[in-house]
Amino acid sequence: MATQPNIVVISDDQHRWDFVEMTGRFPVRTPNMARLAREGVWHRHAYSNCPLCMPARCSLHTGLYAHQTGVNVNIGHWPLDLPTLPRALQGLGYHTAAIGKLHVFEAVPEHLDLTTVREQVMSLGYDELHEVSGKALAWHADCEWTHMMQRKGLLDAYRADGSRRAGKNDCFPFQFDASLYMDAYIGDRTVEWLRACDGERPFFLWAGLVSPHPPFDAPDEFFRHYPPEEQPLPVDNPQPGVWPVKRALYAGMVEVVDHQIGRILAVLEERGVLDNTLVLFVADHGEMLGDHGLSGKCHPHDPSTRVPLLARYPALILPGTVSDALAEITDIPATCLHAASGQADVESFLPRSPARSLVPHWAAQTGRATVARPYAEPAPPVREFIYSEDGGQFCPPYQMIRTDEWKYVFFTRDQSEALFNVQDDPDECRNLAADPACREIVERLKNRLLQHIADTPAPLTRRAGEYRHT
Repeated sequence: MATQPNIVVISDDQHRWDFVEMTGRFPVRTPNMARLAREGVWHRHAYSNCPLCMPARCSLHTGLYAHQTGVNVNIGHWPLDLPTLPRALQGLGYHTAAIGKLHVFEAVPEHLDLTTVREQVMSLGYDELHEVSGKALAWHADCEWTHMMQRKGLLDAYRADGSRRAGKNDCFPFQFDASLYMDAYIGDRTVEWLRACDGERPFFLWAGLVSPHPPFDAPDEFFRHYPPEEQPLPVDNPQPGVWPVKRALYAGMVEVVDHQIGRILAVLEERGVLDNTLVLFVADHGEMLGDHGLSGKCHPHDPSTRVPLLARYPALILPGTVSDALAEITDIPATCLHAASGQADVESFLPRSPARSLVPHWAAQTGRATVARPYAEPAPPVREFIYSEDGGQFCPPYQMIRTDEWKYVFFTRDQSEALFNVQDDPDECRNLAADPACREIVERLKNRLLQHIADTPAPLTRRAGEYRHT
């Protein structure tokens, strides 16, 4: 690029793709996400490559799949010697910072204080770091936020509240003032950093928000916007139980995230750098919210694997673009590096990465735009299929491939299979794997899946798993 853009990646945690107001599927207020869609691009078919916190966030930093990094469960910590997006951006002259949740270390078994491993996390390529654990992790581990709560004399009460929630319905609003909510704290630190940034070099900022990950604890001023009786019932689940309340609290947490996005956009605008900043919003994975009788993440269904992905950068993106191209969260680092360097080949920065830059997809739409018919011709696809997997820590492990028409899942523990026609059955209610008429499709997709795994080996000379501390 002629001028290197600033780059801000805003991530949140456990946010399913359809819980944004643009879909109309849920009554949730996300005006700032809608602004990003209106002024940029909304990718409606973006997927997590491993719908679990540590593996997904490692992929977002390395552009690698979980089977390449060895991080396919929430155990140990990331391999700290892999090439990463922030390290590559440092080499391109960027000032790099991370504020909020990264989840490089599991942290829970050893009751780790994340401030004691700051230098190790910064070795991933961050010049500055203000790390926060996450709401549930803060019941057992320490971080910048827990130290703040300790100074205020509130940490013991917060952890007692965690004990009350454990193993129960977990449906209680945040018990303290909303200004102390972890996402508000991350938003405060992010705004402060952006206001203080000197602008001498282009900057890369990772803003890691922690909602709408459980606990289901939206502050009451947001929860009250969402009467549980107005929440749509779960798909393929005749017994909704507590899900209407959980969905209402989840909606409140999503609105909290949206509010922080608005604050970040406002300070970029205030400083006059918004239009020279590539802003990306993405989640690490989704949440089932009772669909198919399932909760949480780690499942191959879309509510778990499919995530919101929005981007704004007027130099590359036609405002109001809606893309149905298949994309992966691994494509985020490739896109950032392409925008920063002008090089589409991500492997020069992240060896053996299967990631694809979204920049050519965006640029093709901009180049074909007309005043009368801005989306008359489709842009080229990003990829033929997406790949996702799960290591089996919380749910049966699987490997999955998804094309425009089909989703095929291979459950590695018992060798069972699932096949869904995602065009005819978008909610994935009819498993066609055993249908004799679909046998050829199953075999073809299974072969493609296995070939893709073979084509994406670890980028190390020894097994990636040997780099994990367990």
